[in-house]
Amino acid sequence: MKADLHVHTEFSWDSKVPISLYLKRAKDKGIHIISFTDHNDTQSHELIKNIDTDIILVPGQEINTLEGHLLVYGWIPTVTRDLSMKESVAKARQMGEEFNCKVVCIAAHPYDFLRSGAGDAILDSGVDGVEIINASSLFEYFNWKAKRKTKHIDFAKLGNSDSHRIDEFAMAYNDFPDCTTVDEVLDAIPIAVARGHRIGIIRKANRFFRRKLGLMTV
Repeated sequence: MKADLHVHTEFSWDSKVPISLYLKRAKDKGIHIISFTDHNDTQSHELIKNIDTDIILVPGQEINTLEGHLLVYGWIPTVTRDLSMKESVAKARQMGEEFNCKVVCIAAHPYDFLRSGAGDAILDSGVDGVEIINASSLFEYFNWKAKRKTKHIDFAKLGNSDSHRIDEFAMAYNDFPDCTTVDEVLDAIPIAVARGHRIGIIRKANRFFRRKLGLMTV
C-alpha cells in the first residue's frame, strides 16, 4: 500500500487544495493512505471521520516548535505551538493518553534549514522518526543529510510529498504492508519504506512566488 503522510489542504494558510481533490487524485496515483497535516490545525479531523472512502485517512497535523516542524499523527486536538520539540512531543503523547489513542511523532524535513528544519535537536527530542525524503525540499542535500544523520538510529524513516498544490501530491510516498485501520497504519510506520523524489525547482519556485504574491491555486 502506498501512503503520503504529509499533505496540506485549504486548512493550511499556504494551500488551497480541498480534501475532495486529494481523494480524487489518490485514486489516479494509486495512493491508499493519506494524512492531512495542516499547519497548527486539526479541522480536517472531523471531516475525515465522515468521509466514505476506501482510502485510509490518518489524522495529522504539522506543528511549529521552537526548533522546527513536527508531524503528529493521532486523534488528538491541535498541539500547542512554539514549545521546544521535546516539549511538543511530550505534549502530544500526554494528549494521546488523555484521549486514549495512539500518537506518532515525526520530525518534518529535519535538515532543511530553509524551511524550519530542527537539525540535531531531533536526536534527543523523543520523536519516533524523521522524513528522509521530503519532496518539497529545494535541494537534495537536505534529504541526504537526514538519511546520513539518522542512518544508525532506530527511527522510522518516511518519504512524503509535503504537497501544497495538487500536482505535488504523491511525488514522494511510503510503501506500507496491508493495513485496514488508522491504528494499523500507525503501528506499521516503523517498517514503512520511503520512495519518490523531489518536486523539482520549477514546481518549488512556482509555489514560492504564488504564495508570496497571494496567487496560490490548487
